[in-house]
Amino acid sequence: MSKKGGFFSLLIFGFIIFCSLFLFSSLIFPKGASENQVLTGLQGMQKNQNNAEKPGVKTDAKANVKNNAETMLEKEPTSTPPGSLPAPEKNNIPEEERTPTSPQQENSTTWDEAMFEKLSFLQMPLPGASITTRDSQLPGAPRAYRHGVHEGLDFYADYCGIQVNYGDPVFAAGPGVICRIDHHYQEPSVEERTAMLQNCMEAGATPENILDKLRGRQVWIAHSFGTSTRYAHLSAVANHLQEGDPVRAGDFLGNVGNSGTSEGARGEKTNPHLHFEVWLENNFLGEGLTPQEVRSLWRSLLEE
Repeated sequence: MSKKGGFFSLLIFGFIIFCSLFLFSSLIFPKGASENQVLTGLQGMQKNQNNAEKPGVKTDAKANVKNNAETMLEKEPTSTPPGSLPAPEKNNIPEEERTPTSPQQENSTTWDEAMFEKLSFLQMPLPGASITTRDSQLPGAPRAYRHGVHEGLDFYADYCGIQVNYGDPVFAAGPGVICRIDHHYQEPSVEERTAMLQNCMEAGATPENILDKLRGRQVWIAHSFGTSTRYAHLSAVANHLQEGDPVRAGDFLGNVGNSGTSEGARGEKTNPHLHFEVWLENNFLGEGLTPQEVRSLWRSLLEE
């Protein structure tokens, strides 16, 4: 009896094991899947795992999104805010500055300590003035109306710390020798000025002879170390001065005006200002620099 009971128990135990194996196999191998399909799936999983272990291989959607985001960041252009002060009322802006302009041109000019030493003698041609707060009045500012570049610093009322009126005196910025003084200047007519600007448009640049006329009545001073200063748009010049005369810093040169401008051509006295240029051999002071760099350079020379 005990032998039969043991045999029966062993049979039940075997049946349970068989059912368990059958149930477990149905969970591993889905219904309808062949042995070859299962093997293929296992091989594919192994292949993906191997690729994931190789550097630079992306196997999931998250990696692809990250890669695309990095590409977009690399291609996204950067921009720099202009940093210039808000423009005043349009009626107070000279016609030349209201003309749309193009980005400032750059070159390889270098302004270093040696240059500072050569220009250390400079002082303000208008006592009490400061460097303009408007980028369009700085050297290097584009002048699209004549397809050129502004080569000097403008002193206008409301932008340079003092009032600048028609007829105010202009003084030498340093010791030197008068190499040009326009005693017999003739103001171009509106028609002549329009023709000059048309020539600039056709040439795509400002020819030097036209630029010289657009500066109006001028005084030039030759200083040491190959430097020179120019004082432009004057309404009058000192009668006692002639070419070749020596001058000292602070000597009277002429009077503020608007000669060479559109207002001057119309016989008006509006928008008077001094256009002041500093040249070191063949480069104007600030050439090739950004407005922020130009302003810092001029302030270090004339205000500090």
